[in-house]
Amino acid sequence: MCFSASVSFTTGTLISIVGLLALSKARPRMRLFAALPLLFGIQQLTEGAIWSAMPTAPSGPAIHWLTQAYAFFIGVLWPVLFPLSLYLIEPSQRRRRLILILLALGGVVAIYTLVVMGLFGFSVRVAHQCLVYENPAGIWPGMELVYLLATSGAFFIASDDRIHWLGVANLAGFGIAASFFSLNLPSVWCFCAAIISSLICWYVWSRNPAASTGSSSGP
Repeated sequence: MCFSASVSFTTGTLISIVGLLALSKARPRMRLFAALPLLFGIQQLTEGAIWSAMPTAPSGPAIHWLTQAYAFFIGVLWPVLFPLSLYLIEPSQRRRRLILILLALGGVVAIYTLVVMGLFGFSVRVAHQCLVYENPAGIWPGMELVYLLATSGAFFIASDDRIHWLGVANLAGFGIAASFFSLNLPSVWCFCAAIISSLICWYVWSRNPAASTGSSSGP
């Protein structure tokens, strides 16, 4: 999360609580999907730790490893876990095959990120009151589009219309971040994407038989 350590820690804690609430109502096949807000929360807490360490040791080992952990969330976990979690809960075989294509695209982004982490590592600096993450290799042409397809496309493929709104929220967050904070896109987009956590919790709870019927006699 951008802006400050206090914002990151506060939001990370709240999102983690939302994630635990989602997991408490998740059916087995939905647990990975329900765990996404908790992972979001851990990511934001990681960035809070980066903010806290920046004033005293901006180039120390703590900053280095915290930055690699943050890059792992952004470049490895999200492009894989978003399509995978939706693949696991999608009932239509045809749509599952389409989601697998997006999962493969996410895998390409994840492998590239891991290679960059191994060869160069990621660095972080403060610019315009935001954290900017960088690496010497940069990104390859079209990578942002592939990343966007991997992290958002499966929401629109899902057969449940309610999931489409999560994709809309994700794209809206990406658009806002790219339009106004392009230099700090990964960090600011995660600020916007954190809104998805509450939507995921709402969706998981709505799929719980007891929550939707008010009794334990549901299917």
